[in-house]
Amino acid sequence: MIASRLTRRRSWTALCIFIAVEAFAMPASGQDGRAISNCSAVINTKDAARCIGSVRPNIPIPAIDPKHIYTLPELIDIAEMASPEGRIAWTNAKRSLEQAGIDRALYLPILSFVAQGSDARFIVPFPAPIAPRGYVTVGEQIAAEQLELEYDLLDFGRGQKLDGSKALEIASVLRLGRVHQTLAYSTATEFYRAQRTIGELAAAKVILQTAETLLENAQLQYDHGRATLPDLQNAQAGAAEARFNLAAAEGEAKKSKLALSETIGVEPTTEIEIAPQSGRDLPGAFNDSVEDLIHNAWKMRPDLLARAQELRQAHDSYKIARAAYLPKASLSASGGQTNAWPSADWGQLGPASVATWSVEAKLRWEVFNGARKHEVAAALAEQKAAREEQRATEDSVTRQVWEAYVDYETAIEQQQSSQSFLTAAQMSYDSSLDAFKFGVRSLVDVVEAERQLAQARVTVVRSQAQLMQSAVALTYATGSLLQSGTTLPGAHP
Repeated sequence: MIASRLTRRRSWTALCIFIAVEAFAMPASGQDGRAISNCSAVINTKDAARCIGSVRPNIPIPAIDPKHIYTLPELIDIAEMASPEGRIAWTNAKRSLEQAGIDRALYLPILSFVAQGSDARFIVPFPAPIAPRGYVTVGEQIAAEQLELEYDLLDFGRGQKLDGSKALEIASVLRLGRVHQTLAYSTATEFYRAQRTIGELAAAKVILQTAETLLENAQLQYDHGRATLPDLQNAQAGAAEARFNLAAAEGEAKKSKLALSETIGVEPTTEIEIAPQSGRDLPGAFNDSVEDLIHNAWKMRPDLLARAQELRQAHDSYKIARAAYLPKASLSASGGQTNAWPSADWGQLGPASVATWSVEAKLRWEVFNGARKHEVAAALAEQKAAREEQRATEDSVTRQVWEAYVDYETAIEQQQSSQSFLTAAQMSYDSSLDAFKFGVRSLVDVVEAERQLAQARVTVVRSQAQLMQSAVALTYATGSLLQSGTTLPGAHP
């Protein structure tokens, strides 16, 4: 299924770009500013219970401070607190935890206290010599208090039912983790998009300054008779185009901020300020092959691990259906005090207050049940469906890692090429402008060099944002997003 090992290897350590918050924790910051979580590893029900108990799903949604410059971890914390998807996933995990507790209680007896009182009057037939009317009336007042005990001595499906509930509990917590990874990934994607548009806006301002400088030189050359009117008009058109692009960049920057604030679950606003794009902490090359990344994804992806738990639960459901063929044994007992005050038409019936009790052991074995074979067949079909769903998820994970791997390699090459493009375009523009000043190059050549320089500046901004997005996409595809480790590039100003 996995292709042969790639010849080009790079340093995966440089790409272990885990966000500086732990998995699906409603943030409680430590001294280092990172969120504290008990959900970094969930492999059993004890870990699942600890994780669910550490999450605080009712924290008020924070408001955006327009004077604060937000980093990526801070925005992810807000998304985790404000997102309805995260709260729904936590509720589902909590419900699975309680369901496992319900099934665990099947091993315990049920003890009940019962108190009852009654007052009845009824007719008892009697022969005429004894009762002239042929009957007597009897009144009976009873008050009883007792303890009742019920316990299943033998139930072959009880263990499988508990195991299945535990598997679903772990699966729900793992899906909670994937939901928060998705929230982090969506936030990071919009964060880098906003950084890109802000960078494009800054580049547009520099491009306008360059175009205005060129226009000033063209006007000076025209005034001294060393440039023609078409040359001046070309420079004016270039400056006008730069102003148009600046206005468009301002609009895109505002829209990206609106999308970012909406993604984190707060009221959309353009007042949110984020840390600017920086080329200092860009991820680099890595050595691990795509096969290693795929195997890491198979071991770390919460949704794939959840599929394995759901397959386990489906297997337990099949065992439960098979256990219906086996007998069940139960024990019931009761004991207490009964008080009675009977009365009749003739004679005195004395009141009574005595201890009463009963014990019953019962064996139940359904010899024939027409629906049983269909229940077994349905459980077997569910098990097969869960197995195929797991296989389909593995194939999907493999494809996602491959795509993210190719995108990341492409982004690295494009980012490096964009830097070379910018350097060459800057040198070309400077040379063309100097030559134009001395009258050895036409303004058309300078305008073309200016356009290349503008394109190079925008390309650098976009390639850096694309590299950041492809890097976080690769960690999201491998399931390592939000795990403990180094900080994500661009997470700090």
